[in-house]
Amino acid sequence: MLNIVPKKDDVKLFQLWHACGAFKTFGFTRIGKDGGPRQWAKNHRMYDYAVVSSKNIAKHYAEGFGIPDNCVLPSGVPRTDIFCDSEYKAKVQTAFYEKHPQLRGKKIILFAPTFRGKGQMSAYYPTDKFNPNEICTALGENYAIIIKLHPFCKEKYEIDESLRDRIIDLSEADELNDLLFVTDLLITDYSSVVFEASLLDIPMLFYAFDLDEYIENRDFYYDFKEFIPGKTVATQDELITAVRNKDFESEKVENFKHKFFDDIDGKSSQRVADKIISLLNLEN
Repeated sequence: MLNIVPKKDDVKLFQLWHACGAFKTFGFTRIGKDGGPRQWAKNHRMYDYAVVSSKNIAKHYAEGFGIPDNCVLPSGVPRTDIFCDSEYKAKVQTAFYEKHPQLRGKKIILFAPTFRGKGQMSAYYPTDKFNPNEICTALGENYAIIIKLHPFCKEKYEIDESLRDRIIDLSEADELNDLLFVTDLLITDYSSVVFEASLLDIPMLFYAFDLDEYIENRDFYYDFKEFIPGKTVATQDELITAVRNKDFESEKVENFKHKFFDDIDGKSSQRVADKIISLLNLEN
């Protein structure tokens, strides 16, 4: 909401965007599309700098935010530094299994789809498309499922009592990035969590049952099926079969990761801090 706040000329505003990479179209890229902004809208335009994960995507953020190309800094996204921090990883894993000891030794599937709808007020997920009870039963005792719906979604899954030790809904609890440290397989659709998952080399399945509709209403910066670092499935049966066969097309993850992250070194925060300090030094 900073677009309604007057900003002094000597104040520099850095946008540390919540997503890495460039996946779904956003901001001014969506002009003319349903739910997109007006050409003259002020939102985003007040940024002096936007921090992104790689040079390859800088142009998409310049377009989305309506700011000059040279204001987009491919320094890496500071919050991704945790994925290079082995101590943080161990701390998160220990805390998770202390809280959910029944999941030790299980193959953990993280189900983390994005929402449907135009935004926060109309957001939803069609829960009838993914039945965790049926999937968990079909996969057997070695598997567990963590459900993590988008924060905009209000839906709740009814979990069979006999499966509550292997299916847990953490939609309103744990941080999504932390859950990746205990994830063996990510099932998603059009969520930008794929970028963070690639940093940990997590296999992924893309449950895209409404792909054509989503492209028509929201669209992507890249061809979806050429872009994603994993296998696409369109039905729950296909999803179960892919998991049973370990058919994830995981070989796609490595190239994907290096396309959307220039530096995987845990020093993005330092690079952003250095840029801020350099600006302060220039002004003093």
